[in-house]
Amino acid sequence: MIFLKCTQKCGTADMSDYQVGMEDNDTYAFRHRPAMRENTDWYELHQALVPNMSGTPRAGIRRCLKCGELLNKWEEEIRGVRVKKRRFDVSVTYDGVTIVSSAFRKWYESAGIEGLVITPLPDDPDFASIVTTTVVAFDSLRRHTRFLNACDLCGRYKEVIGANPVFLKPGHVVPARGFCGTDIEFGSGDGKHPLLLCGAETANLIVRAKLRGCTLFPIEN
Repeated sequence: MIFLKCTQKCGTADMSDYQVGMEDNDTYAFRHRPAMRENTDWYELHQALVPNMSGTPRAGIRRCLKCGELLNKWEEEIRGVRVKKRRFDVSVTYDGVTIVSSAFRKWYESAGIEGLVITPLPDDPDFASIVTTTVVAFDSLRRHTRFLNACDLCGRYKEVIGANPVFLKPGHVVPARGFCGTDIEFGSGDGKHPLLLCGAETANLIVRAKLRGCTLFPIEN
C-alpha cells in the first residue's frame, strides 16, 4: 500500500519532495539466513525492529578485518539470493539493499524517470537491486545526526542515527521527475543505507502506477 499526503481536489501529491519508505522483503543480501523460529507471533515485529544478523557472511564479500563492516557494499554482486516476500514492487533487504520488481522496471523505463541504476539479481531475474546515480548532501549538523563507534581501521561507523526529518544542505535539490539518494547512510551494521528521495512528479507517477510496498513521506522543509 502507498500512503501519500494528497490534495483534496485531484488526489495527487502536493509540491513537496518525498522520502520513499519501503517494506522489508524478509531477505538477506550479504549473509546466509540465520536459524530462526519463524512461525511465531513476534517474528515479524522482531525482524522489523531488530533484524537477526547472526547468519554467516556470504563468501567473497569484502569486509573490514577488524569491525566486519561492508567495504564495497554498493558494488558487490548479489549472488545466491532469492527474494522471500515477492508481492512488493519496492522493498528492502534486512541489510539495506532496495529491491524492485519487473513491474517497477517496466514502469520506470516507460515513465521517463531518471536517477537509478537497475541491476537484475543473477539468481532471481524477476527482481533487481537499485542504486541512485544522483546524490544530495544531507545536513547532519542541522539535523543533529549522531555518528557512533567509528572503526579505527576502516573509518566506518557502526551506527548512524538521526535521519528524520530530512534536512538537505542549501543548494541541493531533489529532481522533480527522478530519484536521488543522500550522501549519508543511516542505520546500523549491514543495514545502513542512503535515504531514497523523489520529487513531486515522480510521487504522482508512483501513486498512479499503484506500486506496492512503498510509503511516501513528504519532506516538509
